[in-house]
Parts: sequence; C-alpha cells; structure tokens
Amino acid sequence: MKIPILSPVLFFSLMLFACEDAESNDQKKEEVEEEVVETFEIPCLKSNNSCKKTIDLKGAKNYTFDIYTTHPLDSIMSVKDAIIFVHGKDRNASDYFKTMVSAMENLEKTNDVIVIAPYFKNIDEVFNNTDIYWSYLGWRYGNNSQPSDSENRHSSFSVIDTLINKLANTNHFPNLKQIFIAGHSAGAQFSQLYSAGNSIEEKYTNINFGYWIANSQFFLYTNPNRWSDTDGDFTVPNESLCQGYDEYPRGMVDRNTFMNKLSSKEIIQNISKRRVTLLLGEEDVTNSALTTTCYAMLLGKHRYDRGQKYFAFLNKFYPNNNTSKVNIPNADHDKDKVYLSQEGLNFILSELNQ
Repeated sequence: MKIPILSPVLFFSLMLFACEDAESNDQKKEEVEEEVVETFEIPCLKSNNSCKKTIDLKGAKNYTFDIYTTHPLDSIMSVKDAIIFVHGKDRNASDYFKTMVSAMENLEKTNDVIVIAPYFKNIDEVFNNTDIYWSYLGWRYGNNSQPSDSENRHSSFSVIDTLINKLANTNHFPNLKQIFIAGHSAGAQFSQLYSAGNSIEEKYTNINFGYWIANSQFFLYTNPNRWSDTDGDFTVPNESLCQGYDEYPRGMVDRNTFMNKLSSKEIIQNISKRRVTLLLGEEDVTNSALTTTCYAMLLGKHRYDRGQKYFAFLNKFYPNNNTSKVNIPNADHDKDKVYLSQEGLNFILSELNQ
C-alpha cells in the first residue's frame, strides 16, 4: 500500500490550521473558566474568592476595598438583617466569613441575612495601585489609611460607613431592618470603638443597629477612672506611674481624626444609648497574645476580667446605658467557641428576631 506524500505547502497549511484550531479551543476553555470564576451564587456561602467582591472608595483618588459577602450589594435583595463581621489581628477575613456563615446555616437564616466580612489590608497584602491599606495597628483604631502623604486617606471606620450606606439603599435592600457590626478580639475592639464614634446611626432612623463585642482586651474608657484592686472601686490612677494610660484608643485623650468628629459629650451619649453586647468567653483567662503593659493591666488581668470590669465601669458611671453582657461557658480566645456555641447561637437568634 502506497502512503501519499504531502507537498510542503499542503503540509504547512494543515499544521497551521491545526494550531489555530487548538488555540481556538484553548481560548474557549479560558472563556469558560473565566465564566465559572465570575459566577456568584446567592447566597454565596463559600469562604473563598467565589464570595469575594470589591467595592469602590471614592475621593480625590479612588481606591478599592475587598469584602466577602453572601449577597451582592448592587442588586435587589430581600434580606431583613445584615451582619458586618470584622476580623482580628491576623486579618483573616475569609475565616471570619466562614464562622458567621456557619452560624447562619445553623440558624437556617442564610436567605434572610447578608453576611459581610471586610478585609483591612496592610502594605504586604496590596497587589495593585488601587488597593487601600492601613498600618498594622491603625486599622483597628479607625486611623486613616496609608501612606500618610496620600492625597485621599480613608479611616477604616469610614469603610463601615460606606457599607452601611450601601445596605441602607432601599432600591437594593427594601426589606432591611437591622444592621449588626460584630467582631472578635481586635475586631471586637474595632467594633466597640466604632459604636462609640460613628454618627451614621442618626442618618438611618428606620434601621436598628447593634454591636457585638467578643473577647476584646481593650475598651474605650470615657473618663480617667480605672479599677483599683486596692480600693475595690474605680479611682484615678497615678499617671506618673503609667504615662499615657488615658490616651486613645484606651481613653479620650488625643483621639484620631474620625473620633474627633464628635465631641467627648457626643461620644459618651453614644456609649450610653447604643445597643451593645459584650460576649465574654469564661475561659479567656490566659496571657496568650495578651498585652500586659501598665495601661493594659489597669483594665484587668486578662480579657474576661477586662470585659467584666468595663461592664462594671459603664454601670457605675452611666447607669442608664444600653450595654448588656453574655457570658459564654467553655469559650477561650476562639471566635468559633463564642459565636458557634449554643449560647452564642441563641444570642444571635434573639438579635435577629427583634
């Protein structure tokens, strides 16, 4: 049997067609893969990039900010409640998203509640020139973004304002009745400070707000008094023994730009009237990652002790305050042991049912 010999021209043409066809198939495959990445299930319940969205922070220079969210912010959604869950010092927003989504799945509330986990980046996590970022500690205090010579800086607290403005848009969320700002550890400190310093609640009187503060080691004290074991009461310590103990974010002295938008009197009014819940793990009594400087130890021996003392501080100086306390048995410094415990789930459900 004779095997036909192809002319060089014909052979080259066939090879070129085959390459173009393969290239076309690869292109189609890439297009399909891109389509899969862009698919956003509602509600989105996966703690990966499929549930990550980017919002714009507009100003003299526009920036971008990443969030994990169960629902899009620019479509008509029928959810009734929103939970903004702020990560801790590790800035592991996806893990926090997973925890709160798990809580909603346990409570069968995934269709009724939008969960948002903001991601406050530092400089090492910036991948393009529009990404906004903060210093290692600055984000948790509401400080302005970095670098300090930027033409348009944003407080980390103003990012929460932006999210609330989007959630309060009745064109997209016509049934939304409540917004909760929650956190654990450093995220709890963030949430407690934000509860005291924001003025956005008064803008949306048709929405109920609440703040969930779990296992924070710091709280904003609104006068110079701290607990004294010697006196068995709150007294003013000798500042010469602990200089700067009453400075922000532990006290009212030398507050940052965002917190200075309100007077001391207005901040105290916010702390007195806003619906705040302290979630205290009863086993969070170790020194693991605990700040033990003099100003920190004035607040208590450990996180559980500091939460208890702050609650006593509020009740002594502002007896009509709207802060409540929930002790979580068997919970140490672990967000899951707080929010996914039976006591934690019962608390969340009671908040959602209001």
